Amino acid sequence: MNPSEFEAIELRIERSIAVLGIVLALVAGLKWGIRVAAGAALGAALCWLNFRWLRHGATGVIRLGMAQAGAEVVHVPRSMHAKFFGRLLLLLVAVYVILAWLRLPAVAVICGLAAVVPAILLELGYEVMSGHHRWNGP
Repeated sequence: MNPSEFEAIELRIERSIAVLGIVLALVAGLKWGIRVAAGAALGAALCWLNFRWLRHGATGVIRLGMAQAGAEVVHVPRSMHAKFFGRLLLLLVAVYVILAWLRLPAVAVICGLAAVVPAILLELGYEVMSGHHRWNGP
């Protein structure tokens, strides 16, 4: 599998998270009201943002590793560590604000945050149905 195929998979997952977040918010709004819809939408937005930042961070680490291939000692800049942990800290603060200050329903926010799970399952189903990748076994 070449890098452009991985990038296409990641972009489809990213788009699926966004679409699932919109659908989740609409269904939640129709069934339980605007506050639940807002919680689901904000949770899904954070899920999308987290996936996007994680994807870009992983790409940076891979490029760094490839650039230092064969080196006796690999140097990972502190800024890379700061970005990784900063991403988590920012997400935790955002969830705290959503739950404590906006007082949106926690279950709705968690459902939105978990939108990556069905997005990955959709991608898995797409890959299996389209027959793009076959396991050749050992």
